[in-house]
Amino acid sequence: MLESFRKGQRWLTLLFVATIGVVFVFFLGVGGSFGPGTPTGGAVVELDEIQLTSRDFTRERQFTENQLREQLGDAFDQAGAERYVDSQALSRMIDTLVLAEAARDLGLHVTTDEVRRLVQESSGFIDAEGLFDPAAFNNFAEREYGTQRAFIRSFTRSLLGQKLIQVLAAQTAVSDAEVDLWTHYELDQARIFYVAIDGSSAPASESLSEEAVEAWAVENEAQLRQTFGERAEFLSMPERVRARHLLVRLPSDADEAEEEDARARAQAARDRIDQGEDFALVAEALSEDVGTAGLGGDLGVFARGDNDPELESAAFSLEEGTLSELVRSAYGYHVLRVEERLPEEVATWDSARPSLAREEAERARAQTRVDELTDRLIEMVDAGGSLEEAARLEGLTVERPPALTRRPDGFVPGLGAAPDLLTAAFALAPGQSSPGVFEIQGRRVMIEVVGHDIAEPDAVAFQRADRREQVLIRKQNQAISTWLGDYRRQLESTGRLRVNAELALGSS
Repeated sequence: MLESFRKGQRWLTLLFVATIGVVFVFFLGVGGSFGPGTPTGGAVVELDEIQLTSRDFTRERQFTENQLREQLGDAFDQAGAERYVDSQALSRMIDTLVLAEAARDLGLHVTTDEVRRLVQESSGFIDAEGLFDPAAFNNFAEREYGTQRAFIRSFTRSLLGQKLIQVLAAQTAVSDAEVDLWTHYELDQARIFYVAIDGSSAPASESLSEEAVEAWAVENEAQLRQTFGERAEFLSMPERVRARHLLVRLPSDADEAEEEDARARAQAARDRIDQGEDFALVAEALSEDVGTAGLGGDLGVFARGDNDPELESAAFSLEEGTLSELVRSAYGYHVLRVEERLPEEVATWDSARPSLAREEAERARAQTRVDELTDRLIEMVDAGGSLEEAARLEGLTVERPPALTRRPDGFVPGLGAAPDLLTAAFALAPGQSSPGVFEIQGRRVMIEVVGHDIAEPDAVAFQRADRREQVLIRKQNQAISTWLGDYRRQLESTGRLRVNAELALGSS
């Protein structure tokens, strides 16, 4: 992207940083599409008549990865960053379109002179004599966007979004009290220890005997039969296949020559396998599916509905050990071989009863154990004993996390999000134990406060000037993120905004 524009993206960049957590939760949980509609054709993102393709995603992804590399340096992990980079790049594509549309609705606009000035002032297009170099600009635009017109449209949308961000940010202010509150969030500390009791399972040493499981099953047969009825569908196994594949990628906007080249390379790979070369070795050398190439193309075991429709159609039509013809999917050309076919397995009461009875009996035993253990801890603490001593007597581990801060997300090391526990850690006096039990991700947790380190009023006031801008930026980002999310949902609900997350995120 242009240097001059990049320097002017302060608010836009801050917004992306603030919203990336939401993006991950959303995209990793949907398994494909985004919102109520999917774009037409090969578009990744579509807003009214505007369509952004895989080429736009690839460009945005490369830009995002380059930024991350600059920030992390040697700490950058290519494999670990793949999903992060994909999600953030797709988020930026969506947000840029949404911001630009919102800016137009509010009457904001970008003039031709503004675009021309920013382009002509960009250091990337200035020659040795300090003059604008039209050839350098044209080469950049055609290489990255296909045409100058496509670049100008994209750049104009980004400028519109930046203007809107600046308008929204200018409407936000912070008071001294807000600055002081954030200072306390960052400086105040509470030191605790806690005891966490896992109620999902009993220790291995307390595993029930076969006789105990059978006795429980007989006594609770009606409940067990009801559980079987509720879970029979999930206890059954549909028809499945175990397969390998090799992929030669093909962009959705590929021309005829690119299509023919990809097909020829896939056919050459198939011929090598058909002539006796090991499928796994050929896939490792030639497959362009980064997720499976290192595994020799192994797709694992999958049922209908678990994989790409074209791959599934081919896989379930092949016999074991059979090599497919070329299979065309949205990602390119595949060569597929089915290693094993696994027939449907329908769960019956007799076949499921032993394992289901043990699972439910041990779950009931674990629940009884945690109830009894929790009651004994509370009783000892209520009687004036310390939580640490009570835990020692029960053989429980006492955890001592790093000092806690007043984080608005309630995060506690070792426990995750626990806002009620965090509030109690600052409300209880040193030496006090929590009067009750906190339910946190399937565990019952009790705490005791060791001590507090609270920032003095003079220290808080002294830092007010230095922290004001930081707090203002945080508040602006929160406000902009909320506003942008609401506007995006409006566009989705009316069907104007459509995103094919699978085409982008599923292709890497």
